[in-house]
Amino acid sequence: MYRQTKFSKLIFILCLIVLITGIIYIPTIQDDKMLGICGFKIFETALMMFIVLIPTIFRQLLHINITPAIENSLVAFCFTGLILGDVANFYGHFKWWDTALHGVSGMLMGIIGYEIVNTSNGVYNNKTGHTPLFVFVWIFSFSLAAGTLWEIMEFVTDGLFGLNSQEFLISSGTFDTTVPHIGRNALYDTMHDLILDSLGATAVAVYGYLDTKKHARVRDHCTKRELL
Repeated sequence: MYRQTKFSKLIFILCLIVLITGIIYIPTIQDDKMLGICGFKIFETALMMFIVLIPTIFRQLLHINITPAIENSLVAFCFTGLILGDVANFYGHFKWWDTALHGVSGMLMGIIGYEIVNTSNGVYNNKTGHTPLFVFVWIFSFSLAAGTLWEIMEFVTDGLFGLNSQEFLISSGTFDTTVPHIGRNALYDTMHDLILDSLGATAVAVYGYLDTKKHARVRDHCTKRELL
């Protein structure tokens, strides 16, 4: 039976403590703005707890192979984005935090996409699988779709909680509220993030293409030897 990694369990317990603390703290808040910020932090902490469970769901219900290394990488990345980035406001304290995370996220989502396609591809047991071109398109599309969904979530939460996740305001940081950008500058953060996601996705997609092509050559060679 598949079990969570120790790292995932640790993150889940830490988020549970943060969640309980936030729920206890809410009744003491009088300011509407602070109430919205606290509510958003509780929402993201609960979301992080659900994300920790995703590898287990994939493995047990969908029978998709998520290795411990991939699980730990996914949990660590989401923790740095949701909990450190927003709840601890690293986005506001460190201007490079968002750029660094999106630079990594495209590659990480691409790797997860490759793990998924490998499971159905039959790479691990040398069955006839998908073509290298399909693998390239799948990895790129999966990774960029994940990045797009993230930007949609930021757009929605900005509207619901009055935040600055997409940095359409002049100052950086999720909880900063100052003068908004005008025109094209208001799109900079979103497009910058998606471009970084695309670059990371492309890098992994190229690797997936070449690796699948190599496996295809090995399968063809083995088939020819069997025929001989």
